Amino acid sequence: MKKSRIILLAVSLLLVFALTACGTVRIEIPYDNVSGLFGGGDAVPAGSDQTAATDPTVAPIETLQPSDASTAPAESTTASTGESTTAGGGETTTAVPASTAPASSGAPSTKEEIINLYVTGYNKIASDAKSVVRTYDYTYQYNDILEINNNATLEKLAGTLMNQFMKENTEEVPGDAASLPPVGVTQLSISPSQVSKATCEDKGDYYEVTLYSTGSDDNWEIDSQAGQGSAGVIGPLLRTEDVSGAAGSFIKFEGLHTWYSTAHVTAKIDKATGHITDFDFKTPCVLHFDSVTAAVVVKVSNCNLGMEFHQIWKVTY
Repeated sequence: MKKSRIILLAVSLLLVFALTACGTVRIEIPYDNVSGLFGGGDAVPAGSDQTAATDPTVAPIETLQPSDASTAPAESTTASTGESTTAGGGETTTAVPASTAPASSGAPSTKEEIINLYVTGYNKIASDAKSVVRTYDYTYQYNDILEINNNATLEKLAGTLMNQFMKENTEEVPGDAASLPPVGVTQLSISPSQVSKATCEDKGDYYEVTLYSTGSDDNWEIDSQAGQGSAGVIGPLLRTEDVSGAAGSFIKFEGLHTWYSTAHVTAKIDKATGHITDFDFKTPCVLHFDSVTAAVVVKVSNCNLGMEFHQIWKVTY
């Protein structure tokens, strides 16, 4: 996710807010079902049984259905990438070990076998790949989510401005194993509890594997970090430094959170070598701000922006 795109997105939204007046614009946004909590975040509703993905000591976060504020969401397990994790109900699961070869006979069929095939191929990239190139990058509005106090005029204007900056990038961008989602992770570990569904199709010379995260529009996963949680081991993420760092001192963000829906990655894995040659990542999320202040004049509270990140990568050996 390019920093310039994020700052342009934030500034475009604030330009619309400024049209109303140099005062405070109050936005009423219902909290959707969520699971987990942003590492380091502290501005969240109280009284929920959901816990932080990266800090188990953080106070729980309350989650409400958009249509019925009294309905609590279903819990979603957020597992770390250690050797073992504890799922709901106290059940312990063990992360799938990375083997040195792909499945030897027949297409993998169980979730564990498919994850193992993917993890094994992913972990070979750092040592075996000659080149890693991003061939496609596009961030677009997710499910038309742009919530500004249900003000149709402001939402339409802001949406128009946002669409001007959400452009497709088909320029090839060289990278390496650390550039691939999850960024910075070259030796990946995934447990079955971190994946809601895994599929594998036999395509002749290669397998087409798809992994899905546990989040959904009805049970958001909050603030996954690279290599952790569910979305954090599957697709590209929006990092806090991408937003706050790009904004500088002109724009101040408070209570920045990312709510992830169902992320998925589809990979082509060569049968003969176990090498992953192609990745197609899609990560939908809602960027939530408790408050945004620009130039100490315009302040906006509880704002939601739906965004989806789509990246395609090619690996050669």
